[in-house]
Amino acid sequence: MEIDYDRLRSDLINFYQGAYFVGGFGAALMDAIDVEKMSDEELVKLALKKGFKLEDYVITNRKKI
Repeated sequence: MEIDYDRLRSDLINFYQGAYFVGGFGAALMDAIDVEKMSDEELVKLALKKGFKLEDYVITNRKKI
């Protein structure tokens, strides 16, 4: 299974930024910054912890023309 880590990272950053801007949780902004620096493995662990479905980030093989 190949994961689109760039998209997953972006969605996690948006998740934390939303918590900051909507909820006013200052620590969430720091969490968003931490996500930018995470390895792919760390991203997956965090995504699962936050309830993200990894199936949504699987790269499907596209037919070559």
